[in-house]
Amino acid sequence: MPPETDLAILRAEIDRIDDRLVDLLVERIAVVRRIAAAKGDRERGGLALRPAREAAILRRLVGRAGGRLPAATLVRMWRELLATTTRLQTPLSIAVWAPPEAAGVWDVARDQFGSATPAERASSAVAALDRASRGTARIAVLPMPEEGRDWWPALLEPSWRRLAVIARLPFVEGSGPAAIALAPLEPEPSRDDLSLLVLEVEPGVERTLLAEPLERAGLAPSWHGRVRADGRHLHLVEVRGFHGLHEPFPTALFGALGDQVRRTTVLGAYPRPITADGLSPAADGAVPGTSTEKA
Repeated sequence: MPPETDLAILRAEIDRIDDRLVDLLVERIAVVRRIAAAKGDRERGGLALRPAREAAILRRLVGRAGGRLPAATLVRMWRELLATTTRLQTPLSIAVWAPPEAAGVWDVARDQFGSATPAERASSAVAALDRASRGTARIAVLPMPEEGRDWWPALLEPSWRRLAVIARLPFVEGSGPAAIALAPLEPEPSRDDLSLLVLEVEPGVERTLLAEPLERAGLAPSWHGRVRADGRHLHLVEVRGFHGLHEPFPTALFGALGDQVRRTTVLGAYPRPITADGLSPAADGAVPGTSTEKA
């Protein structure tokens, strides 16, 4: 053990660093206030949330840390800071559906949007989406869809088309159960993104037929649901790359199968989460921590 005098010096150094950190955080918040003032009325009544910009910040900082600070720790600290600065600009609240089999979604949502952000538990996926759609909550957080969790076709209804999937949680893979966040917000590209699509197909068109052209196009599809109801055959699939809500998905890539794909709807796009070592997932498109059932 070092002498007591050495410990006192080291503790004083810790105090000096802590004081400097606080000063820098106050300085950062002052800049955020200036940004809010510069935006003026452009975001009045809106949501000052930029998932793509936040992802770029987190990727840069994790890279700067270079493994000297665990990625999950750094991201959780900055997520709290980002939530605070968002609340300084516009009101922020979340409605979370965390069913018993995915109870950890509650903690993932709080880590993403801040422990001080008002949060309420929704009794169902529909209840969470309804609150976000009506504005009684600004964001809905739900478990990532999978087989048997078939609430997602409701997002095709005109009354809910204002909601888009804007984030996949957690940002560091493996640090919690997979979830998605939806809000009345237009997604923006972050340079490394995933998109969530609904493919409505003719009867008899199975995943094996759909998967091949998507794989060939380098979109690395991950399947999250399938519904057959009311004469519709729907597939929910996550693909590599950013696809805008109002941009037609290139159905030509399905080739001869294209005329059997009735409709492709983009539910949203979001930054690809990073792995625990601070890197993007493997180049083969595998996305750890989510349902990746292949055809």
